[in-house]
Amino acid sequence: MSLRPDNTLISNREMLLELLATPFRAMGTALHDIATNTARAQTARELAAISDDELKARGMKRADIVSLAFRHDG
Repeated sequence: MSLRPDNTLISNREMLLELLATPFRAMGTALHDIATNTARAQTARELAAISDDELKARGMKRADIVSLAFRHDG
């Protein structure tokens, strides 16, 4: 198959590869999200287990635990 000068055509092979890759890409994203959220939940559980006095010594409040554990670092 020849390409037009504006490169708008893609081959059937490229379309098939993209079609086959899409579900795997979605599964990879889902697994990454699950792993990230599990780690964040573990962090929240660890912070929740700390005594109020120790939290105060760290300069934290119990109300800050969720926002600290689930903040978006990138």
